[in-house]
Amino acid sequence: MAYEIEADALANRLYIDLSGRMDAEEIDEAADVTLEKAKTLDEGFDIVTDLSGFKPSSPEAAKPIERAQATLEEMGIDRVVWVTDAETSQVVVNAFERRSRDVGYSGETADSVDDADRLLDEHEITGYA
Repeated sequence: MAYEIEADALANRLYIDLSGRMDAEEIDEAADVTLEKAKTLDEGFDIVTDLSGFKPSSPEAAKPIERAQATLEEMGIDRVVWVTDAETSQVVVNAFERRSRDVGYSGETADSVDDADRLLDEHEITGYA
């Protein structure tokens, strides 16, 4: 399994870690798990997606990602942070950014999951989701 998805109800945050080369079937499975875990969170949840080791196998493999992004937007996400490093393909980052814009949201980038958490924690505004 080249993914790990966890929902943190206390922080109202979804953590997605995609790693290695994933084929369309694995990505589809990860998308389904992502949506199931997101259902346990309150509207206005944040998402941290670690793309630092992710390599999709083909453009077809991206279709489940786009489906999940659209559904997550409908569920009421607040902010999204993509974790990248020097090894992360710019093509992957651009694809995530483009698809998220296509469904109605944009994301930020961070160098680590800890940095993503700090970014989300520091920019929370009291009284807003």
